[in-house]
Amino acid sequence: MIRRKAENIRDVLKSFWDENPELYHKMLEARVERLWRELNPVYDRYTTNAIVKNRILYVSVASSVLRSEMLSNRKGLVRILNDKAGSSVIDDIMIR
Repeated sequence: MIRRKAENIRDVLKSFWDENPELYHKMLEARVERLWRELNPVYDRYTTNAIVKNRILYVSVASSVLRSEMLSNRKGLVRILNDKAGSSVIDDIMIR
């Protein structure tokens, strides 16, 4: 089937995400998980797991010093991750 009417890719993607909001939210969650690793190389080195569930980012940290630093800066990390993701994806970070 040949399409004669050209459409802008932005419009096509917007209509796809509007029709599938659950997929859009899952994509944003995956983006936050990826951004966590890119946020700081130290985080990537000392965290073993970063998963988003129910708007909370669960992170397992191997270093107690890094854990205490993250706990003191939790709200700032949430704000930075949401800003980089382009939407309010997470509400809190649980550091284990």
